[in-house]
This record gives sequence, C-alpha cells and structure tokens, in this order.
Amino acid sequence: NPIRWTVLTVGIAAIGFLGVVFGLRLDQGARIVESPLIGKPAPDFDLPGLDGGSVRLTDLLGRPVVINFWASWCIPCREEAPLLEETWRAYKDQGVVFLGVNIKDAESDAKRFVEDFGITYPQVRDLDQSLTEAFGVKGLPETFFVDHRWTFIGAISGTQTGDQQGTVILGAISEDELVSNVEILIRRMSSGNEEEH
Repeated sequence: NPIRWTVLTVGIAAIGFLGVVFGLRLDQGARIVESPLIGKPAPDFDLPGLDGGSVRLTDLLGRPVVINFWASWCIPCREEAPLLEETWRAYKDQGVVFLGVNIKDAESDAKRFVEDFGITYPQVRDLDQSLTEAFGVKGLPETFFVDHRWTFIGAISGTQTGDQQGTVILGAISEDELVSNVEILIRRMSSGNEEEH
C-alpha cells in the first residue's frame, strides 16, 4: 500500500531527525563525569570567604553540598549562575548547601559577579587552587555533588567549548542535571538519617 509506505518513510525520517537533534543537544550539554573521586571522601579545606571570614569542611559536615567552581570571565559560568541561585533557594530549607569556589579571578570581579547575579549562597576563593587540584577540576564551570557524609557522588561538566586564560571552558549545567542530583543528595541524607534511628 503506497500510503502506508509513505507514512512509514516519513515516520522513519522524523525519528532520524529527532535523533540527530537530541544527539547534538546531549553532546553539547553537561553530563556526569566519570571521576576516580566518586565514592571517596571529599578533601578537607579552609578557604577565605568572598564576603570575609572563611568556610571550613567542619562547617558543612552532616549536610549534602553542591560545589560549583567558577570565574567571572567564564561565559558558561554566567549562563548557569541564575539556575544555581534559583535551585539553591528552592532546596535550602531541605538542608542542602551550595558553595561557590571562585578561581583564577580578581576579587573585585568575583564580587561584582555575585552582586550582578544576586547570588546568596556562600562563596570562597581558592587562591592557590589547592581545592581545585584536590577535586581534579578539569575546567570551568564544573559542579560536584557531595553527600552528608562528605563522600563524592558525582560531578557534572559540559563538553569543552574552548580555552580562555589557559583554562578549559566547559558547558553550563542543565536544570535537569542539577535538580536530579540535588534530589539524590536529599534522598541519601533522608535514608541515612532513617538508618541511624
């Protein structure tokens, strides 16, 4: 039947087209990074806060943490900044902590970035990049997920889009990836608390 063959051909072509579109989208988006750190304890640290004071590992123990490495001159960092702030506001009452780690940046530029995007979660500066190296950061931006026991559960970075100031530039995190990993952190914390009682 010629009509059936036409419908079948058009259907196959449409599926192929969607596959190409979504394939490109997936290739260009952020994704879970296979890291040797996953399942291991996250490193200890004590870093100066962007607004004064400092943030230490002991300040965060017992709570799940989303750690985002960024710089003000990194365009994908600027693209994902509103999403990170929005997600932080949505989940902070459930015990999740967000921490921004600013690297390779002038302090004044970093402060302007935080002000421009209305970021309210804590920000630290990794001046000697000791934490950056300990986390095995491959480029900017990159986001790590650490559970309430301070164990790595994953990292997300996008496909390399270029190089700037000697730093690999990666794609911004997507809302689905950020939210799904935050919810994993919350579930792990809830199940851990239930086991303790």
